Amino acid sequence: MKRNYHLQSRSSEKRHYFGIRRLKVGVASVVIASGFLFGGAQLAKADETKATTSPATEAVSVTNSEVLPKPADEVKAEEVDRSAQKESEQKGEIEKSAQPEAVVSQTAQPTEGADSSATPEAAGKEAKETAASDEKEKPASTSQSETSPKNAIADGHMRFHFKNLPSENLDSLGLWTWDDVETPSGQKGGWPTGATSFATAKKDDYGYYLDVKMAEKRSKVSLLINNTAGQNITGDKTVELLSPQMNEVWFDKDYNPHTSEPLKEGMLRINYYRTDGQYDKKSLWLWGDVQHPGQNWPDGVDFEKTGKYGRYVDVPLKEAAKMVGFLLLDESKSGDDVKIQKQDYNFANLGKTSQIFLRDADPTVYTNPYFVNDIRMTGAQHVSLTEIEATFSTLENAKKEDILKNLKITNKDGGEVTVKDVVLDSKNKSAKLIGDFNQAQSPYLIKYGNDQFKTSMNWQLKDSLYKYDGDLGARVSQAGKQVDLTFWSPSADQVDLVVYDKEDQNKVLGRIAMQKGESGTWTSSLTPESGLGLSDYRGYFYHYEISRGGKKVLVLDPYAKSLAAWNSEDADKGDAYKIAKAAFVDPSEYGPKDLTYANIPNFKKREDALIYEAHVRDFTSDPAISKDLKSQFGTFSAFIEKLDYLKDLGVTHVQLLPVLSYYFVNELKNAERMDKYASSNSNYNWGYDPQNYFSLTGMYSSAPTDPAKRIEEFKNLVNEIHKRGMGVIMDVVYNHTAKTSIFEDLEPNYYHFMDADGTPRTSFGGGRLGTTHYMSRRILVDSIKYLTEQYKVDGFRFDMMGDHDAESIQKAFEEARKLNPNLIMLGEGWKTYAGDENKAVQPADQTWMKSTDTVAVFSDDIRNTLKSGYPNEGTPAFITGGKRNVEDVFKNIKAQPTNFEADSPGDVIQYIAAHDNLTLFDIIAQSIKKDPAVTANNQEIHRRLRLGNLMMLTSQGTPFIHSGQEYGRTKQFRDPAYKYPVSEDKVPNKAHLLTNEDGTPFEYPYFIHDSYDSSDAVNHFDWTKATDSEKFPENAKSRAYMKGLISLRKSTDAFTRSSKDEVDQNVTLITQPGKDGVEKEDLVLGYQVVASNGDIYAVFVNADKKERNFNFGETYKHLAGAEVVADGNTAGVSAISNPAGVTRNSNGLTLAPLTATILRIKKASPAQEEKPQDASKDIQQNPSQGSVKELQKEQSPSPSLSNKLVQVPSTTTSPSLESQKPLAAEPQQDKVSPSETASTEKVLPKTGTETSLLALLGGFLAFFAGLLAFRKKQ
Repeated sequence: MKRNYHLQSRSSEKRHYFGIRRLKVGVASVVIASGFLFGGAQLAKADETKATTSPATEAVSVTNSEVLPKPADEVKAEEVDRSAQKESEQKGEIEKSAQPEAVVSQTAQPTEGADSSATPEAAGKEAKETAASDEKEKPASTSQSETSPKNAIADGHMRFHFKNLPSENLDSLGLWTWDDVETPSGQKGGWPTGATSFATAKKDDYGYYLDVKMAEKRSKVSLLINNTAGQNITGDKTVELLSPQMNEVWFDKDYNPHTSEPLKEGMLRINYYRTDGQYDKKSLWLWGDVQHPGQNWPDGVDFEKTGKYGRYVDVPLKEAAKMVGFLLLDESKSGDDVKIQKQDYNFANLGKTSQIFLRDADPTVYTNPYFVNDIRMTGAQHVSLTEIEATFSTLENAKKEDILKNLKITNKDGGEVTVKDVVLDSKNKSAKLIGDFNQAQSPYLIKYGNDQFKTSMNWQLKDSLYKYDGDLGARVSQAGKQVDLTFWSPSADQVDLVVYDKEDQNKVLGRIAMQKGESGTWTSSLTPESGLGLSDYRGYFYHYEISRGGKKVLVLDPYAKSLAAWNSEDADKGDAYKIAKAAFVDPSEYGPKDLTYANIPNFKKREDALIYEAHVRDFTSDPAISKDLKSQFGTFSAFIEKLDYLKDLGVTHVQLLPVLSYYFVNELKNAERMDKYASSNSNYNWGYDPQNYFSLTGMYSSAPTDPAKRIEEFKNLVNEIHKRGMGVIMDVVYNHTAKTSIFEDLEPNYYHFMDADGTPRTSFGGGRLGTTHYMSRRILVDSIKYLTEQYKVDGFRFDMMGDHDAESIQKAFEEARKLNPNLIMLGEGWKTYAGDENKAVQPADQTWMKSTDTVAVFSDDIRNTLKSGYPNEGTPAFITGGKRNVEDVFKNIKAQPTNFEADSPGDVIQYIAAHDNLTLFDIIAQSIKKDPAVTANNQEIHRRLRLGNLMMLTSQGTPFIHSGQEYGRTKQFRDPAYKYPVSEDKVPNKAHLLTNEDGTPFEYPYFIHDSYDSSDAVNHFDWTKATDSEKFPENAKSRAYMKGLISLRKSTDAFTRSSKDEVDQNVTLITQPGKDGVEKEDLVLGYQVVASNGDIYAVFVNADKKERNFNFGETYKHLAGAEVVADGNTAGVSAISNPAGVTRNSNGLTLAPLTATILRIKKASPAQEEKPQDASKDIQQNPSQGSVKELQKEQSPSPSLSNKLVQVPSTTTSPSLESQKPLAAEPQQDKVSPSETASTEKVLPKTGTETSLLALLGGFLAFFAGLLAFRKKQ
């Protein structure tokens, strides 16, 4: 299975322009002055009518998936953003500290006569009778349940009880299990169908339950509840098995696990088990936060009720109870002998358990029915020659003397080793055992009580003994006649080289024993005399076979430079199939010999970058262009054929989703089209399940079976991108692998980050690469150096970069910059660092940005502010009708996010869309609840999309564009069988169901939010929408709009300032909250930016559904004479003579609903006014797009958004700042049918403009009346 990691054409409308052409004696000036006299106040004042916004809908109504916890292996697909969570994303164990611990108090016995409410010494039977009465009145649900014979748990099974299930439709729910179960769900079928259906669940008094067969050797089990739509509803849960007898676990309403059945709130059950079975006269004396403390010593509450764990008493607690004190009594005795246990029991962890367990005279209070001590040793690691680190379930209140008393250490020969000292760390639940622990005498056996562990060699000790700096991998030379190999595996007993035939990768040609070298390495040299009958090794394949502890395993060389064709569907056939085979290649032999780094025009600093993210297959999988392609679609070569589109768009860097080898795919079928709609079980992948960090995938090669071809074709692609003045950024995934075994088989307990007990930490189904470990860090840094030097790439984007330590990323940056001084790095800086347990370092996350100016991180703050994001995706945000704090929006525009500190604008990647989650177009549709199948809705979505793109491209920092964001890419599931909602068990994987404001579903209501397993029908880049202006005028307009914005951004440094000080000095907020009708939280924004040459730019955004007025005031009065370079329809570097949706006056301007504008004052000599290109000319001049239909030269704003737009002609040249004068406004109205007007006013009410125009007309008529009277008098 694949891992879950990580329109309609609108007709053109004629415009009729009316204006005063010429009047004698300055009449025009007088008229306009009169208009301002009567209507100026209205124009200058922002309308304060509040627009209501509707709440977000649930994407899937039954499961409410928008608010439920997300799984660990979907942090990649959910961006974790994964920053406010991303956020408990590994299949980590349930915190041991969640199990409450009992403490037996050592305080003295209370004396007679003490306060009966606080001591056990009071006399009287009233408490006993009251408690007994309460017991009789308790509801049946609090009784101790027993497993009846017919419901007995079969041997070797575990029963999982659930208080609640997320849906009443049991057929739609499944229990997905892994770890120590007999058959993990992943082996039963693909996600999500491999889960055990809850249709087979049974029900008891607690709720539904399922029994699962466990593995013979078991210590933990992990599980989650999913549904047939592929959603992880509960999040990942891990349960540690405390005892071999443990065969039940209860999950409460929040899906937290318990070793015994949780009771109702306010109740504590005290279970008592006696091995002699004698409970007569045995009772419980209570005090503390109980409703009925003991009253008449020693007459306690009898153990009358029988349950599966012996006898029990249910104790009602006081509200907000914190502690319960009690004694076990034998009332058949007298005096001090009445106490079965002489010391007081005090139990304080009432919030974590509702049942506790006592046994005979054992002084310990247990929180589980298996009587497992809370202080247990859980692991031991050999960390240095003088230190062993032991981990415990808890060390709270533990004393060094007690630990030493129960501790025993022996070496491999059974000789006892003296422990010189113990250093306890109760916070991290670990103990450093100090002594003489020579490596020659390892492994050591550590015993503590009933627990014992053999030490494993910790990564720190391996680093100190075996770190290696020499060459690794296979180096081919002498035209294939010589191959030198070096492999690092210090724990291996023997390593052999297995060589396979180049024509049949499954045919073994022979084995060569490798020699043990220095620092844990194994080496071999192949020549024509090596006995394999080969004189040229190029193109042949190999594995390493490791012998360790009597077992053998085949592994992939982590430094392999290319691979055999890979098919994950064969992985279950045997060891030789479960991992790819490395290929003998000399990468320098393939591809263009003149390949060098990019020379990008005017690119001088990282803020100058305009990054465009694309998937290699998506970019050419559209069937509409199949006849135009000369190369196989979906390949590096086909991508080259469409590069002119990106050059024309104007981006500086093309970021490719992962192109290194990934696991879950069949490369041999990469030429097969997937034109039917599907969102699971597709031969498609984003590539976030890495298999190797040096080899390219064969999925984008025209010949996957040829290990040299993929190298050649990728170099050709890089070269062609460079020829067009753009750079290449590789998306790399070092934070986790597809499978833990990929590195764990190479050297156990080393390459991954570790839990305190030495267990590898996992993420997205694979291991978390432990980059603080010397050789693991080498993998990352060596890979970056190799890719930079060999493929001449210009940058890297790190997936889940917050999982890495900052030191490793910084080291990689420095090494890559030595090769390419213009290289840039960026990454997902979500705060998700796990690292080695109890070993804190500075992560490469958002918190690092205040300390570095080398690597940038994505800003989830601007994403969530402008369009919403995880975990509230689909709720209205700034561009979708949700008011936001104006000052916070402005801070984000300045590349100064509110959720982390960035000391430089270059630290911030500004984005509102990426491959994760819904596309920008789709999230807008979801947020405003309007079906894009309706023409007016489609136009509105595009207007909002253009607002978002304008704000991104006029922000400081580095803008990031998702492929198709420019034209409104969608991932709507347009399968005819899904035109209407389907039953829950048939919902497409990773689908959101979108509805209109009235709750009715969209036509084709399913939209795929993480399409990493979807078909080409869902994922393809739609070239018709992007380029055909006749069929899709709104899409083409949006694309041309972004092109113009990019051109404008590149024409000045106003939006690319390189220091925080420069930004603070030159970027200022115009729309001050509390002034001119601007609220603290609003849908408008205005800001001014000054370029280094003195040019002034002002950006005004109206994201409201009504007209809004912007007042320049005294501070910004110079803007009255500025030229307009962007309006509601057009953007670029040339002045717009008739700006759409923009009304100018001497005091400010008015913007139509969902309209933005950019004003410019050029300090240098102004350029002659030119009419901006319309989208059709824009497209026709791009030869890469084939034949394209002509777009209408004049496009009026959508009547569904505004039925009046006043446009102002500008002068031929921009006047200087000193000579600028207010421009006269001439009303120009589009023709709108009455029906359209009526419809418009219901959707988007007009405010402000109508009143202003009436006032202007009144002033005009008054003037003429006076003029006629004057002429008549004369």
